Amino acid sequence: MSLLDLQTSRLRAVPWRNLTDAEMAELFAPKVVQWLPSGFQTPEDDGARRAFLEAVSQQAEVIALRETAGQGIGLVIFSFPDKGAAIRNLGYLFAEAAWGQGLASELLGGLQAHFRGSGVTISGGVMQQNAASARVLEKAGFTPGPSGTETVYSWRAGG
Repeated sequence: MSLLDLQTSRLRAVPWRNLTDAEMAELFAPKVVQWLPSGFQTPEDDGARRAFLEAVSQQAEVIALRETAGQGIGLVIFSFPDKGAAIRNLGYLFAEAAWGQGLASELLGGLQAHFRGSGVTISGGVMQQNAASARVLEKAGFTPGPSGTETVYSWRAGG
């Protein structure tokens, strides 16, 4: 059940290493990563961004998202399942040019369809200041629960 099989009406998953330098720069723009963990905010050039994602890839499945026209517009980071555990931690981001088009909702719907019936619980933390991401998760049926400076949203895929 690889995330590289993920496809929606406007998005398709591709290996993140296929992103161009310009696409990577847009995905790591300060406004895009402002609510993400500090590691996303420090890579200042393409080599550093790729090294960062390479390191993240050792701990999680990382894919890029391309819109149907071919432009790389997003990243999805999905933790590898712990042995015997059904919880997978989700992180995602979209280039600023893709904001406000319903793509995050489409991505979540695609992930829910991808995992439906698997028994997996998808969980993702949102900084309390990031109201837009919180609304998208709630609209997709994720249940919030406070956890320090962030709110953790969860959705169980049944099964």
